[in-house]
Amino acid sequence: MLRPFWILIAICSCATIAFAQTSQNAGNLLGSGISLRGGLGRLAIKDEYISEEKYSGTLGSFSLSWLQGDSSSANRLGLDYSGSSAIRNNNISAQVAQAALNLDFLRSVGTFALLHRDVFAYIGPSADFYIYYRQQRIASGGNASFSAYSFAMFLSLDVNSTLVMPLSSGFSAEGSARLSLLSMGGRLVDMHDSNVKFFKLVSILGGIRGHTEILLRCDLSDIFLLKAGYRFEICQSSTWSYLLSASDNVVLVVTVRM
Repeated sequence: MLRPFWILIAICSCATIAFAQTSQNAGNLLGSGISLRGGLGRLAIKDEYISEEKYSGTLGSFSLSWLQGDSSSANRLGLDYSGSSAIRNNNISAQVAQAALNLDFLRSVGTFALLHRDVFAYIGPSADFYIYYRQQRIASGGNASFSAYSFAMFLSLDVNSTLVMPLSSGFSAEGSARLSLLSMGGRLVDMHDSNVKFFKLVSILGGIRGHTEILLRCDLSDIFLLKAGYRFEICQSSTWSYLLSASDNVVLVVTVRM
């Protein structure tokens, strides 16, 4: 499941070497305006604060974002949410909710050739605030049960990049990637263990959060854009009890140009 993430990270990193200066407007290439994204996919979770077993199931997600660009740069503000009550391991189920608020700054670093077409490359820093929450009913003997909870949060400094390849009039292909570099994290811990802190500084060696996305775009009109494709997201941390949340999603994005 992790392979698409690292492949696109490598591609987008290579894009920072510009072979020609871009002459197209960043706002047009990236799609300035308000975008609504919906997705359906599969989530896999291993949260050792509750259980060492892996849970998986279907996942629904949506995102609302705003992008404004000029001739060579763009800023993007986004709010993401995903959740499911169908995460299971055999007969045991759990409810999971994840939310993120992110701010991206993208700047053109030029173009390069791929398959005899120009690819426009953008890269920049990001700020990302992510929350993970899990609730699970656990049997305690007979018909009795109790609820177990897990919580994590990360405020991260990320690097993000986007590649845009125009295919023909009104059609293009896009690839993007984001990876956290340094985070201030918080994790629900055993309150009886005074040696474990709720807040910690998390380096890329202690945990990562990121995503990759590959989309095909169609300009329906001067106002509406439609995108469809694949999105992979991951949050992994070993700073406290081990946490891994990874999802594969099929997504549809509608943008209204502003």
